[in-house]
Amino acid sequence: MLECRRIYELAHRLPDRVLPQIHGPCEKPLVIFLLRLLLARHLVHPFEGLTLADWRQLLRRERYRIDPVYWPRALWISAQGFWNSYAERTVEQRFGAAIDAARVEAPVFVLGHYRSGTTFLHELLRTDPRFASPNRFQTFNPRTFLGTEPWLAPVVEPFMLPRRVQEDEVAYAVLTQLSPYMDWIFPRSQHGYERYLTFHDADPAEVAQWSAALVRFMKALTVKHQRPLILKSPPHTARVRLLLRLFPDARFVHIRRDPYAVFVSTIGLLKSLYPVFGLQRGPRKIDEDAVLRTYKTMYDAYFDDIHLVPPGQLIEIAYEDLEHDPLGQLRTIYDGIALGDFDEVRPALDEYIASIAGYRKNRHRPLADATREKVAEACARSFDAWGYPR
Repeated sequence: MLECRRIYELAHRLPDRVLPQIHGPCEKPLVIFLLRLLLARHLVHPFEGLTLADWRQLLRRERYRIDPVYWPRALWISAQGFWNSYAERTVEQRFGAAIDAARVEAPVFVLGHYRSGTTFLHELLRTDPRFASPNRFQTFNPRTFLGTEPWLAPVVEPFMLPRRVQEDEVAYAVLTQLSPYMDWIFPRSQHGYERYLTFHDADPAEVAQWSAALVRFMKALTVKHQRPLILKSPPHTARVRLLLRLFPDARFVHIRRDPYAVFVSTIGLLKSLYPVFGLQRGPRKIDEDAVLRTYKTMYDAYFDDIHLVPPGQLIEIAYEDLEHDPLGQLRTIYDGIALGDFDEVRPALDEYIASIAGYRKNRHRPLADATREKVAEACARSFDAWGYPR
């Protein structure tokens, strides 16, 4: 029987970001998977948690330029907006005081560029029951999940592409619309969403708004799970300074990978993201220079700021080492940033690693010499710091 992942890939070239982290035999009929694909491409959208007021403001900013093919998504978001506006008030009345009083305990941030192995690492770390991470419902509905998840998630999640854990960046896009992911949703926008990667050029009011949303979301997750949080979003790699300001005791795990492999895989990712996240049609050809600018911006910020991290709160590993020896690298992480007794989580890790045996990575064509030169120049600091051959 085909693996679930291969069924998704054969049905349509969806990216890892929206593929389920399932690598064993399919447990559901193929028609269910195809239905989920259809919904993901034509109706479901990360903005399902947007309030009506935020949706209206966003539409005005983007001058209502939504392509006809995405009108069903826009109608879905509008309908959800009415519900979210009501549900937000109800949840605030019920849980507002608990959220305000919650204390976020030393969060762990998984850092790394897109396609560097952050998802694999996050999945391994999340195996530890002593920690918690947000799921799809929570990140898509960051304002209301405390009140709606117990009864609404069992109804809607069977129709969604399943993810065991989810990037928290989606929640901040919903809460503030201050995220570089907005460029995937409105690829023809002139708003300049790329400045929200580092927030270096953002208005102080935008920094304050985003920071408050992040803290609020993490407090709500703490109320829900009552455990320390492990969060993974590639943009956080460029925000070490800001995250430390909000959480001085935060711990960081950075995973690096050969920049050539990261570049090629990121191009493939972006080709698949636009039809899944978009409310506008994306470019037919991915702008390779823009991808490299993002990489350079991200790692210039990272290399400039990592000296601010106190000793014992940051550890770096290589994707190649994690792939070859996941248990050994996890033990190194646990010892390096004091995550607790590694032996307690070892059985769960063994089970998870066994469940993904036989996983096959995507294969990519070799880069042309001219492209390799551009990658080598844009990623020079990474090549120099990590020792990958140019």
